[in-house]
Amino acid sequence: MTITATAANQLRPIGPVDLAAERAAVGPVLEEALLRVLRSGQYILGPEVEAFEKAFAAHCGVPNPGVAVANGTDALVVALRAACVAPGDHVVTTPFTFFASAGAIAWMGATPRLADVELDTGLLDLEKAEAACDSKTTAILPVHLYGQMVDIKGFRALCDKRGISLVEDCAQSHGASRDGVNCGQLGDAAAFSFYPTKNLGACGEGGMVLSRHEKVVQKARRVREHGSPVRYTHAELGTNSRMQGLQGAALNCKLPHLPGWNARRAAIAARYDAALKGSSAVVPLVRRANSVHVYHQYTVRIVDAASREAVLERMRAKQVNAQVHYPSPVHMQEAAKPWGYRPGDFPNAERLAREVVCLPVHPFLSDADVDRVAETLLAAASAP
Repeated sequence: MTITATAANQLRPIGPVDLAAERAAVGPVLEEALLRVLRSGQYILGPEVEAFEKAFAAHCGVPNPGVAVANGTDALVVALRAACVAPGDHVVTTPFTFFASAGAIAWMGATPRLADVELDTGLLDLEKAEAACDSKTTAILPVHLYGQMVDIKGFRALCDKRGISLVEDCAQSHGASRDGVNCGQLGDAAAFSFYPTKNLGACGEGGMVLSRHEKVVQKARRVREHGSPVRYTHAELGTNSRMQGLQGAALNCKLPHLPGWNARRAAIAARYDAALKGSSAVVPLVRRANSVHVYHQYTVRIVDAASREAVLERMRAKQVNAQVHYPSPVHMQEAAKPWGYRPGDFPNAERLAREVVCLPVHPFLSDADVDRVAETLLAAASAP
């Protein structure tokens, strides 16, 4: 059915997230938990955060409690430090992700060494990552992009062969798995973000470092508190990055919902797959057959069609708000100039940056919403 301009203006807007619906799904237990923290006066770390450190690690199948930090970027920095990456080291990562992945490497004094991605998934290419390693490389930091894990067993084997650390960027992949391995299980350290729009989001900022190695966990705990194993005793340089009690309480309330929310995301993705099948203009990124993809984003490429910007504008006119993650590769950012890369160095990343569109996929969409998004996209991509 064709939607007229007048009818389109009356349609409910569809956006990338619905935090009000999420709050309603969690119910009054969330407000009760937040009040409990306020009444306790334990605003930094405390029992709510400690409980979440244990519960989230258990959810991910990691034996040691996590190390809760203030945000996802801090989680990357602390994870790198805990995995013994030092200033002057080289760390291999992807040019197609949010800038924080490479930025955290540079912020701590190491140098990002970039390698191109797979065109059909956007994930860091294992062979190209190996080629990017040099004599100064001490770690590889792959990003589990859009909710799908990289070839984690392959990266583990590569790091073991070279005697270097594997640090997982898990900011977009809470609950994902590949080849029977959960996100965060095989890395020497793994960094998670709980930004409100993530599959598991706090009521503000939050992050966590996980590791199967107790010594890495101990180091991460020291780093997050000024290098202090005991109050007023500082064994090394660190930072101040501790999760607030309010965020620990909120995340404890939301964690039991994560499997159901991820399952709904997967059902929405399957509905998009069916609706978009056969289109030459709209090509979804590929889900590997051996992966549990948690669809932090449902991402398509706009190919053989009008410009992406025109497609997005036509969708917005129909009250459908799709987004672009990410419009510019890491190596083409102004802040990346010192690393020595140029346009053309990573053609797959650059092509994806020109073509990708991320459709609404949050778990509170109805089937009718999903169908409307798909119809709107297909019409926008085929318009003259």
